[in-house]
Amino acid sequence: MKDLNYPWISRQETLRRILERSQFQPRVEMIPVSEALDRITARDELSKNTLPNAPTSMLDGIALKSSNLDGGIPKTDHWQLGKDYIFSNTGVGIPEEFDTVVLIEDVNVNEKGKLSISCIPEKGKNIRPVGDMMKTGDVLVPAYVHLRSAHLGLLTAGGIDKVAVLEKPKVAILPTGNELVPAGTQPPRGKNVEYNGMMIKAQVESMGAEAKLYPITRDNPEDLIKVIENALAWADIVILNGGSSKGSDDRAIEVLESVGEVLVYEVAYGPGKHTTMTIAGHKPIVGTVGPTIGAEYAVDWYVAPLINKYLHQPTVKPRQLKVKLLKEIKAPMPFDFYARMEVKPIEGGFAAKQIGKSAPLVQQMMADAVLHIPGKVKAYAAGEMIEVELKCPIEWIERKVSHEF
Repeated sequence: MKDLNYPWISRQETLRRILERSQFQPRVEMIPVSEALDRITARDELSKNTLPNAPTSMLDGIALKSSNLDGGIPKTDHWQLGKDYIFSNTGVGIPEEFDTVVLIEDVNVNEKGKLSISCIPEKGKNIRPVGDMMKTGDVLVPAYVHLRSAHLGLLTAGGIDKVAVLEKPKVAILPTGNELVPAGTQPPRGKNVEYNGMMIKAQVESMGAEAKLYPITRDNPEDLIKVIENALAWADIVILNGGSSKGSDDRAIEVLESVGEVLVYEVAYGPGKHTTMTIAGHKPIVGTVGPTIGAEYAVDWYVAPLINKYLHQPTVKPRQLKVKLLKEIKAPMPFDFYARMEVKPIEGGFAAKQIGKSAPLVQQMMADAVLHIPGKVKAYAAGEMIEVELKCPIEWIERKVSHEF
């Protein structure tokens, strides 16, 4: 008979355990700069170019010789184009003897071609010297930087056409359950479509990982062990979805104990109480529950930090928002609970109400925010100001049409 008395582990301790025991050896690949958006640099990238490679004008105007400026605004009637001055355009190199640029708005050339200047800058003004932008050997982008569009432009300017990046971490997603049928299949009575896998795949890909969604594995220990071992051979992180509860067909715990060390059997919150953490060698296996909300939480809260550890990136905390609670919320569990919330703009701020557990999945998945209800809290009263964790940009909430919930 199964041991049903697993210790409950807090969200914070669960994350600490799996991060501490997971060890990654990130792989490196060379890719074209044109394909490197949102990738992570694997090393310092050094400039091959010195820019500018000649003195250049910082603005449109005329370039002249500072030796002609000793007496203030000079008499220019006799100046000759090419000898005493040249026209200079922004970013264009100029001969070294022309070492000062006058703004074009301060220059006038009359119909006879005679030049006059209304304002003289300081000597050497408006000239960008050699190497002012970058020099050969300068670090353009350090290691472990998340490449944005500006970085790609900088690398290109520095003569870099291929960049060393961390290979995306590989995440294997293993859906399990006798009650599941593949997506695209009409489920027979009593069966359900396997859709968590598609959601989880999209989640981990948005986190910067390469995802591989495996076919459904039935609740058979031998089959589960085989597919987990296959996934461990390919992946850096394995997600086992389903089978972690205590029903007669739920075999995940015994299987996980046979392939690795179970660090966390149950977490001290809901939804998702039967979330598990296992280490096999140095690779993490995150056991997510079958119910979709709990599975989504597990990927956001544990898989994302693991991917970030592989990529040497920080985990960004979701934005918090103060909202006025429209209806009382009673704590549904004796331990921490995460309630799905709908948020709308009101005069002077925002208001929110809970999306109940009995609400359709469509409504729950479209939640604007999540409210953490600590186990010691019995209820939040209507009208109380509470803080929620946003699941979408606040601008999406602000554009809502104000109406009654």
